[in-house]
Amino acid sequence: MADKVLNVHQRLAAAMGDVDYIQKEKKQGMNYTIVSHDAVTAKVRPVLLNHGIVYYPVRCEHIHNGNRAECSLTVRFVNIDEPTDFFDVPTFGYGIDPQDKGPGKAMSYAVKYALLKALGLETGDDPDNESVDYSPRDSHAEKAASVKQAGDAKLLASLKKSMLENRNIEDLKSWWTDAECKSARSKLSDDQYEALKADFTKHGETLNRSSIPGMTDAEASRHPLNA
Repeated sequence: MADKVLNVHQRLAAAMGDVDYIQKEKKQGMNYTIVSHDAVTAKVRPVLLNHGIVYYPVRCEHIHNGNRAECSLTVRFVNIDEPTDFFDVPTFGYGIDPQDKGPGKAMSYAVKYALLKALGLETGDDPDNESVDYSPRDSHAEKAASVKQAGDAKLLASLKKSMLENRNIEDLKSWWTDAECKSARSKLSDDQYEALKADFTKHGETLNRSSIPGMTDAEASRHPLNA
C-alpha cells in the first residue's frame, strides 16, 4: 500500500514534534540575550523541509516612522507535494536603524515570529530589544513645535489686526517702532515676520494714497515708512 500523503497540517504537526525549543544567544556588543532570525531559520528550515513544507512571504507592506521601519507581512507555509494545500500566518515586525537597514530588520523580525508562532516554539524570550533608540515621527519635540507654530499664527493674526487699526502714517510708524510691538514680532518665524512686514508696507501705501490727493501708486510705493 502506498504511503498516505499527509496534508500541510499533518506535516506541521510532525515538524513540531522534532523541534520544541530554541536557545537564546548573546551577540557581541549586546548586554542581553535574544533569539535571532538566523538561529530560528537554522533550527526550523531543515525540519520543515524534511517534512515537505516550504515557506515564503506572499504579502508585505511597510512604512517608515522616524528611524523605525514597520513591516506587516504574511508568510505562507506550503505542502510541497500539493501546492494548493497551504496556510498563511500574518505577522509584523519593527526594525530600528539610523541608516538603510530598517526594512530588512523589520522583515527578518516578522518572518522569525511567523516561524516561532506557527510551530509553537518556546524561546524564553520577550520581544527583542534594540540598541538604537527609537525616534518617533510624532515626538514630543515635534508636538511642541506644532503648538508653537499654532501660537505664532495666532500672534501674527493679532498683530495684523492691531496694525490695520492705524489710520494714518504717523500712527502706523509709531505702532511699528513701539517696544511692545517689537517684542511680539521677535516671537514670529522668519516667514511670518516677512509676511507682517509686507502687510505693513501695503497698509502704509494705502494710507499714503488716501491722505495725499493725486499721489500715484508708484509715488506711494516710494514713500519712506522708516521701517
